[in-house]
Order: sequence, then C-alpha cells, then structure tokens
Amino acid sequence: MIDVILAELKVICEENGIDGSRVDRQTALFGAGSIIDSLALVGLIIKVEEYVLEKTGKEIEVIDEAAIITEGKTPFENAATLAELALLKVNEA
Repeated sequence: MIDVILAELKVICEENGIDGSRVDRQTALFGAGSIIDSLALVGLIIKVEEYVLEKTGKEIEVIDEAAIITEGKTPFENAATLAELALLKVNEA
C-alpha cells in the first residue's frame, strides 16, 4: 500500500511542479508541512480507494468520521499513516 501512495504522491508532485524526489514514508500530507494541498489529498485518497477495489474487490471509505480525528491525531499526517489506515479499512471490509 505504501508503494502505491508514494508513487501517486510523486505523480501529484510532478503534475504540480513540486520536487517529488524526496517523497518518502514521512512525507506530510496534511497540515502546515504538507507538500500537497487539500484537493490533491482528496485525489490521493480516491486513488487509494480505487486501488483497493481493483486489487481486492473490496470497497473501502478511507474518509469517515472515525478517520478524521483520532485521539487528537490525523491519519492523514503522512504517507505511512495513510497506508496504515487504508490497510486497516481493507481488513475491516
């Protein structure tokens, strides 16, 4: 899952003229240090959901009430936390 997220992040960076050469697991997705805007984050989440459906046949919703804020933290903090959330949703589906 992390590989898909990182690859898509690099595509988003390229499309927006952002240097994606340092994209890694800790790349910020949300908040002040984010390399992408909120629209790109939504697009990334949609790509993750589509990938899961294509590969597993399972429909997941990455964004739901529980995912927005969990104990003061956001699962959209970085690429790794998004991957963890997506895998959790796949296992729950």
